[in-house]
Amino acid sequence: MPRLDINHALDEEFEVLEGRPGHFKPRKKRSQHALLNEKLVKTSVQDLGADEVFNPTLGSSRHEREWIFTYLGPFYNYQYITDVLRRIKGGKEANVYVCKAHPSMQMDYLAAKLYRPRMMRNLRNDARYRQNRNVLDEYGKVIHDGRVLHAVMKGTSYGKEISHTSWLQHEYSILQTLYEAGLPVPKPVACANNTILMDYVGGLDLPAPTLVETSLSSTEARRTFDILIDAVERMLSHNCIHADLSAYNVLFWEGQPTIIDFPQAVDPFGNPEAWDIFRRDVVRICQYFTRYGIKNQPVELASAMWEKHGPHPQPIDLEEEQEEEME
Repeated sequence: MPRLDINHALDEEFEVLEGRPGHFKPRKKRSQHALLNEKLVKTSVQDLGADEVFNPTLGSSRHEREWIFTYLGPFYNYQYITDVLRRIKGGKEANVYVCKAHPSMQMDYLAAKLYRPRMMRNLRNDARYRQNRNVLDEYGKVIHDGRVLHAVMKGTSYGKEISHTSWLQHEYSILQTLYEAGLPVPKPVACANNTILMDYVGGLDLPAPTLVETSLSSTEARRTFDILIDAVERMLSHNCIHADLSAYNVLFWEGQPTIIDFPQAVDPFGNPEAWDIFRRDVVRICQYFTRYGIKNQPVELASAMWEKHGPHPQPIDLEEEQEEEME
């Protein structure tokens, strides 16, 4: 039996405009998959004439289920995923779900990073990372329309929606660049509907732990430290600073580290605070590995990489920097 055409199975809903009898406008559209799910509660799939309906295995609240239908349903329609199996991470900015990949993807599982709607996100610290950053549209293209950019600058409701979309597209673009350059980051697969779909790191019942959840041998620690410092330098050579790098944003699976979470990444040639942000990344990684007896000089290390790949030599007061490092 063919897959149900939900576009024809569901009626569009309307509401009356207050104070204007006889005028109607469409309600804010709910996901067709969510509306279909309500029908499934009352009847059977066969009664609806379909044997392939997006019906995620994940047990969740009604609110979260509708959220999944709205944002992950299109990936089901376009045969990226066949199921949503479990939530592996929840946060103020985004949830991450492990999904069963469609056979055409030639991989078992995909991770779906589903950003919370803009009004539910904490945007207070975004400005530091957005400085001189291009504004991207829903296709990842740079926006040049002055009216749109003015709305972003003014922070109108429309401008905030554009900023939110740009924040998402920026992360996806960064992942594409770094993955293609051979950096240890997840393979990006698709980006749409408030979601980034990427390669899943871990096992079905055991997602890859972060470094802070992992105990390394001295050999593993030394090797992992070297891989991460090399990755930091290579990212800088590709005009990218992670900007929130720490042991919390590095997964460790089967002996290999994978760096995740790039929405705040900055361009060293564009952001006026780039050196300070870069130094902080290096210091955090170096400080973490001191627990494994790995001695290092993070400020000198950061300075050497910056002089080699940065936009210009950064004047550094090493004594002052080291005092800050000890705080």
